[in-house]
Amino acid sequence: MGRPSNPATKYFQRTLTNPQRMILLAAGKGNLCRGFENVLDLYSEAHNQGFRPGMELSILNIGHATTNSPDPSQSVRESVRVDRENV
Repeated sequence: MGRPSNPATKYFQRTLTNPQRMILLAAGKGNLCRGFENVLDLYSEAHNQGFRPGMELSILNIGHATTNSPDPSQSVRESVRVDRENV
């Protein structure tokens, strides 16, 4: 692991495991940076809904929608992050 965390840290570098890399790539549609931002957005929404570290993930009411047929009543965010490459 790296240096101890500090709330004032602006930049950090960590070595990703293969499963972590796969999650970020999936969350960012092949873009690690976008995936990291999307995971932060997802946690922000979960936190706003009352989720806290140490709680069981099962308390999150996540629907079983797919990317092909999402259930809008279970949306994580009302707005979608704009893909900067297509602006």
